[in-house]
Amino acid sequence: MTKKGAVIFVALSVVALLVGIYWYYFSHDSIPHQTIRLHLRLAASSIYEFHNRTGRWPTAADDLATTSLPQISPYWKTLIENGTVAIVWRTDLKPDPSDNDAAVLTYNSAGLFPKMGRIWVCWGDLRTEYVNDENLRANLPRSPSNRLE
Repeated sequence: MTKKGAVIFVALSVVALLVGIYWYYFSHDSIPHQTIRLHLRLAASSIYEFHNRTGRWPTAADDLATTSLPQISPYWKTLIENGTVAIVWRTDLKPDPSDNDAAVLTYNSAGLFPKMGRIWVCWGDLRTEYVNDENLRANLPRSPSNRLE
């Protein structure tokens, strides 16, 4: 390989690396984004499952242990404890998820994406959305446990 060929090879390798990094950060269809969204939805749906079973809204992670969440997501408690999945413990929800479309149930509060100013949120109607932290703050109920770091 000539010197010119080697330079072209290295330049293309750097470009490929940058495109890969770009893909994993900016594409909402990448595996990291899909995984975050999945775990937010699983935790949020377990809130409704707990309410359907007991008639009350959960107030702590241990309440969710009685739902199907531990069977579906073996690392659910670790994700909640380390802040990857932050749960907003609400008592003002309606039993039908479509009536809670403006309520934040879960959000991603740990990792690279929130540090960059964009946060995945799962709303009360179980849809996920990628919002900036100002939008999330505006939709969180005022509570010491719902602080963004």
